[in-house]
Amino acid sequence: MRIMFFQPGSAKKAVSGPERQTVQLAKAFVARGHDVVFAIILVHKNENVEKTSIGIHAREQGLSLIPVYIPQKYNLVHSVKALDLVVRFWQPDVICTSEYKADVIAALYNKVPSIAVVRGWTGQNWKIKLFEWLAKRTFNRHSAIVVVAPAQRPEVLRYGVPAERVFYIPNALDVTSIPPPHERQTLMREIGKGEPAPLVGVVGRLSKEKGVDVAIEAFEGFLRQGGKAYLVIVGDGEERLLLQRKVETSQISQRVAFLGERADGRQIIGALDVLLVSSLTEGLPNVILEAFAYKTPVVATAVGGVPELVRDGETGWLVPPKDPQAITRAVMEVLQNPVESRRRAENAYVFLLREFSLNKQVDKWEHVLEFVSIGRR
Repeated sequence: MRIMFFQPGSAKKAVSGPERQTVQLAKAFVARGHDVVFAIILVHKNENVEKTSIGIHAREQGLSLIPVYIPQKYNLVHSVKALDLVVRFWQPDVICTSEYKADVIAALYNKVPSIAVVRGWTGQNWKIKLFEWLAKRTFNRHSAIVVVAPAQRPEVLRYGVPAERVFYIPNALDVTSIPPPHERQTLMREIGKGEPAPLVGVVGRLSKEKGVDVAIEAFEGFLRQGGKAYLVIVGDGEERLLLQRKVETSQISQRVAFLGERADGRQIIGALDVLLVSSLTEGLPNVILEAFAYKTPVVATAVGGVPELVRDGETGWLVPPKDPQAITRAVMEVLQNPVESRRRAENAYVFLLREFSLNKQVDKWEHVLEFVSIGRR
């Protein structure tokens, strides 16, 4: 089958979790005999598709790229015409979309079967809210919808998509592809901390829905209770300045390091004593799968698909959202009880291999491709 992955590109330093998931899946499709191309949305003609974060990563994996130039990025008529030109050239059997803008464009195009992957909704600003609103109201124009968390399924059904066209396929991780973790001592030197202490980390986009402000409050409470550790915040986003000011005006600035957006974010996860995911909303977080692969203990909020991964008492510590005190207690337990932390981390690794393997994910995807192909006949 000829499969076109259609999604926006950006010049970020680091590959995002959704981008990494898509490239991993595309490479697996090629290994199973499918023809695959990435159609990447670009806004300016002078942009180079091979210099986008997803373009660089796709090329490293030997995958083909084609640009879809949409200079008037909010003009949907123009966007549909731009997609049509690429489809006529490459003639895919199916279009797989990722992110709200690509979802809407492919749904309106509607000349080729399409599969929209729903990873969650952020509502970061009015433009994103508008496109997410449009994406939901055009769900039923897609041939199939893939959700990465069971909690997303009722929301999709609410917009009139027949149940047989909604498929649950969680994110997956090929543990053979992850790089070795950074040495803790190397990371300690980088953040300029000489005194040995455990490392608690937040890794991801610094936007409101990630609840990083709650993580900082929890860490402040941890220190007030006599805890000894450093908080490492990896990522960038519109909340970064506010978060930095929050730290600077507190009594914890000497214990917190902002490392910005990093291409080696996964390796940093491997060097942490605790990964903290304090999100207010989520799909199925890639960072948790990566923590499982590195056997890094996880404290995470019970939102979206997180409870599918973090099973309290078994594979990590699950806490309520917007509850810094609960996060503080969980981090305390992780660091004060290394035997229990190792037990849950080992359980998480086995759970990852059993339930979230790449082969299992691709098998489920091929079922969706077959469903779409039959519906096309």
